[in-house]
Amino acid sequence: MSQPIHQHWVPQFYLRHFATPDTATTKNPKVWIFSKDHDDGDPRLMSIRKICGWRYLYSPIGTDGCREWALESKLAGLESTLTEGWSILATGYVDFSQHESMRKLLALFVAILHLRHPDTLNESSKLHKEIVRAWSQFPKKGDGTPAISGIEMNGKMYDVDTSDWETFRNWNRNDDHRFFTGLIERDATLLAELLLKKRWSVVYADRPAFVTTDKPVGKQHQSRERFGFGIEGTIISFPLSPTRLLVLDDMHKEPADQYYPLDENIIGSFNLMIWRTSRKCMISPRNTDEVLLEVANWADRYEASQA
Repeated sequence: MSQPIHQHWVPQFYLRHFATPDTATTKNPKVWIFSKDHDDGDPRLMSIRKICGWRYLYSPIGTDGCREWALESKLAGLESTLTEGWSILATGYVDFSQHESMRKLLALFVAILHLRHPDTLNESSKLHKEIVRAWSQFPKKGDGTPAISGIEMNGKMYDVDTSDWETFRNWNRNDDHRFFTGLIERDATLLAELLLKKRWSVVYADRPAFVTTDKPVGKQHQSRERFGFGIEGTIISFPLSPTRLLVLDDMHKEPADQYYPLDENIIGSFNLMIWRTSRKCMISPRNTDEVLLEVANWADRYEASQA
C-alpha cells in the first residue's frame, strides 16, 4: 500500500467532527479557520485535508537512505481504532469510571496528540543545539570529547557517554527529525500515565459551542509561568467535539468523571482558553466571527465585574 506523504498532526477523523454542518458528511469536510497571524487575512473555509499537515512529518530518512514509515503506520492504526467509537465521546455521556479501557485509550491519544505536534520537533532541535553549545565549553578529554562523565537532574546523577560526541554534535535536520519520531514512541506511555492521575471531567453544551485549534491539547497553570503535565495544579483541556470539552485537573476533593453543563454566559472564556494555547489558528464549525464576538462580549463583562 502507498504511504501518505502529507501527514497530519491533528487527525482528519477528529477534525471532521468540527466541520461545518453542510460539509461534515461529504467527501471534503471543511472548517472555519482564523489565524493569529494578521497577514493570513480574514476567517475562511478550508478543507480538513489542507490543514495541520506536513510532508513526511513522521517519516524521516533512515540510515538505509529510505523513508521510515513505522510511526506513521502506528498512528494510523490508533486513529482507526478511535474513529469507530469517537462519536460516543463526541456526543454521548461516557462514565469513565466504568470504562477504564476507554480512559486509557483516550489518555494515550491525548498524550500522542501533544507529542506529535511540530512544536515538539522544533523544541527538541533547539534543545540539541543548546546542549552542543554548552558542552562545547567543557574541557576536552584526550580524544577531543567533552570532559563530562555525568549530569545531575532533579537530585539524581546520570552517567554520560561522550564516545559518540562527534556524531551528536554534527546532527542535521533529519537527525533531529528521527529523534522527534523516537521521542513520540518513547514518551507517549509515560505522558499518558500522568494524564490518568488527573481528575477527569467533561463540560458539555447543547449546541455546537467549542472550537478546537491546530494545537488542541492545551495546558495552563493559575500560579506558575513554567509548568508541565506532571506539575501539581496543571490543568489540561482538550475539545472532544463542538459540544464536549475534556478537562483534566488535580481537584481530587471534587467528584470525578462528571459531566457539567456549559453556562452560556461564559462560553467566551472557554473558547479564549482553547485559542490561547493554539499554535496559530482557531478551527470551528461556526463562522469564527461569531466565536470572536462571544469572546469579546465575555471579556467586556469580566472587565466590568472587576471594576
